[in-house]
Amino acid sequence: MTHHLTFTPSHARTAVASLRVPAVALAVACLVAACGGSSVNAPPAAASSGGTSGSGSGSQTTSGSTGTSGALTTVAKTAGDLGSTIASTTIPGVSPQVTQGLGNAVSSTGGVVGALADAVSNGIGQTGSTANPVGTTVAGLGSVVSATSGVVQGLSTAVGGVGTGNLAPLSPVTTPVAGLLANTANAVNAGGATLGNALGSAPVQQITQPVSTLITPLVQTVSNTTQTAGVATGLGVPLSGALAQVGGALQQAGATVGGTTQNPLGADVGSLVGALGNTVTNAGGLVNPNGANGAAPIPGLITSLVGSSNVVVANGPPAGGYNPLTPLSNLLASLGLGTNPLGSATSLLTGTPLAPLGSVAGSNPLSTLTSSLTGSGAASPLAGLTSALGSGTSGASNPLSAVTGALGSAGSAGGTGAGGQLLAPLTAIVSQVTGTLGSAAGSTSGASSTTGGLSALGGILHKQ
Repeated sequence: MTHHLTFTPSHARTAVASLRVPAVALAVACLVAACGGSSVNAPPAAASSGGTSGSGSGSQTTSGSTGTSGALTTVAKTAGDLGSTIASTTIPGVSPQVTQGLGNAVSSTGGVVGALADAVSNGIGQTGSTANPVGTTVAGLGSVVSATSGVVQGLSTAVGGVGTGNLAPLSPVTTPVAGLLANTANAVNAGGATLGNALGSAPVQQITQPVSTLITPLVQTVSNTTQTAGVATGLGVPLSGALAQVGGALQQAGATVGGTTQNPLGADVGSLVGALGNTVTNAGGLVNPNGANGAAPIPGLITSLVGSSNVVVANGPPAGGYNPLTPLSNLLASLGLGTNPLGSATSLLTGTPLAPLGSVAGSNPLSTLTSSLTGSGAASPLAGLTSALGSGTSGASNPLSAVTGALGSAGSAGGTGAGGQLLAPLTAIVSQVTGTLGSAAGSTSGASSTTGGLSALGGILHKQ
């Protein structure tokens, strides 16, 4: 004979009454665990869902090898640690499945926050380095929705556990509800994937691309303007240094808080304080291109604030190696013009601009000119002029006889001093030219020879 279990209102009242003590015990246990009480065995710290987040003591670095610790990623790790603590809690009279499900739900909220941080840092946080930062962030929202399914699945596990053990009479109610939540979790997960694919499709990208094209130059211009102002006024380095001092103090305070509490949740609080200190330090990149977060200050500041599991904050080049065309080069690269569209121009600014000319012409590219000027006889291009000036002061053989005669008359009338004063502008120009040629030649002997050759010319003019 088949027996049917009849669930009457009196049974429901009895079951609810039996839940009062376990429910109170669960609430007390969660409160004690959050406060770090010794009555709850806390598990090891869960891995961060938002990338590197510092050591167990709460210390922070500006950027890690695989990610950046920010406010959102630290909150995500805190949720994961809290969920692990709840999941490991044992409550008398309550199935462990209940606390495990609740812990998984809380931990999954950290996954949602971490997915949101990655969507922002991989997209808007890379403005200037990627072609469509807005589109990348929008497409990343699908992962945020998919991560929400973990929360629903955790609740499904917890509800299903309520109808087991001493609370088995509730199973006719909890089992269908748990099944419904599980199906919902699967639907949310699949829907998130579908949404991500739709948001990353070409029609949506055609909408987000113009927005990215609009904001990218603005971000680049503002960043370049603030950094240029910091360098021009000389306030960039002192101001960024002051921000670094404040940020370092916050990091030290976070490390102290994390080291004082022997609990993962206390360490997470210290990590959050340290992450805020990192953001303050990275704000110095807005005015100092050679300091922390100097490569892309505004996108880097966004990444530093939210954090990321796979994006790091890039510091600026060392002092003296700053290239003023870097922002423009990054802008052109983001528009699909190659990774180094200004390679030739930047090499001229940071290297030796005349290196190609020097390699073609040899170690002394002006050697031909200097040797011609210092030659003698027919080999010298000035031979005709010097012979004409030195052949005499009259006759057809000296085409400058009228000039030299006038100079001679001036010399006899006013003395040699007057003639020297008359030729002073010419000799000054000759001296300047010979000095320039000597410096460009790069050779002591070449410079002295050139100077000597033209000095002789000046001497001839004086003598005449």
